[in-house]
Amino acid sequence: MLNINAIDHINMNVTNLEKSIEFYEKVFGFKVYEKDISQMSGNKYAIIGQSNKAFLAIYESTQPTKLNHIGFNIDNFDDVLLAIKELKLKVGQYGDENGIVDYPNSKSIYIYDPDDNEIELSSKFGGGL
Repeated sequence: MLNINAIDHINMNVTNLEKSIEFYEKVFGFKVYEKDISQMSGNKYAIIGQSNKAFLAIYESTQPTKLNHIGFNIDNFDDVLLAIKELKLKVGQYGDENGIVDYPNSKSIYIYDPDDNEIELSSKFGGGL
């Protein structure tokens, strides 16, 4: 059995690399660590994220592969609704009238990136498990 410390990165396809980079910079404060053309696929890609916290490897493709969702634990969950409104983000149709799902040990809200990839924002790491 391998011993893991945390999720290292999530790899996904997007339809517009620049638009996706802008989204993740604006919403999560991610920065671009690497940006190039993939030697394996020939597609444009970028490695974005926050060092020692979270990384995404995003590849531009005309046919993005859907993920179930990406989950991020956030420190300022109480401010999340204000930020979502200010950034005019699409919110999932789960939970209460604001989209907040009240789990037994944590709260979550689901938003969507420009390619409709679902992103879960949770108040406790691992849902408090």
